[in-house]
Amino acid sequence: MSTAERNRPPSAKELIHALATSRERARVQLHLLSLEARDAWRELESKIDTLQSKIEHDGERLGESATKKVRELTSAVKDLLQRHGGVAELSVPVAELMHEAKSCRPEQPLTEPARLMWELDCGAVPVVDEAGTLVGMITDRDICMAAYTRGQPLSALNVASTMSTNLAVASPQDSLESVAQLMRQRQIRRVPIIDDGRLVGIVSLADVARRLEGERSSTPLMSVELAHTVSAISSPHHEATSAAAE
Repeated sequence: MSTAERNRPPSAKELIHALATSRERARVQLHLLSLEARDAWRELESKIDTLQSKIEHDGERLGESATKKVRELTSAVKDLLQRHGGVAELSVPVAELMHEAKSCRPEQPLTEPARLMWELDCGAVPVVDEAGTLVGMITDRDICMAAYTRGQPLSALNVASTMSTNLAVASPQDSLESVAQLMRQRQIRRVPIIDDGRLVGIVSLADVARRLEGERSSTPLMSVELAHTVSAISSPHHEATSAAAE
């Protein structure tokens, strides 16, 4: 994200998304809250609904006051969860979890990502161009299928012919919650993190698990969130073809 994009006022759509995210987080965790906290939440939810209606009505005529009120309400929801045993940690930015990503290039032979997977003990490697822009992902399954279907040694096949370009990515500002949801939806274990299109890091399911278990291991929702993510990733899914078979 460029400096200009970071400094521009949020759009109506972005403000509504922020309110919806706070609302959903609180609703998911209601069973962890006391009766007093639930009463406080109902009051906050009413304010969120009223503000959302106003934002939808005003559209492009939004002023700074709307942005300020959204920040105040989302902060109030976060504080409510923190005070009453909820899980505010789910909103931490993925920048706090991501680590350096080892990558390969499209023109390299498949022996290169295979080597990285062996050394890093992982099953997927990002693919970047000369400028560091993310252009694909390649998995151990892609490599195996390429070797099986093409009948050639890995050294004779390049990464570009095998990698997937149907990418699921996140930005450093995205939340842990949104990354876990992305893993569930796409049934993947590693998500590359990009900024202005450039690869800046990667987050794995193991990173998410360590954060969820380490921050609040006594909170039931942490285990539920992790179990839900692992279950969704591990469920059978049917793809028409793999990148290797195309």
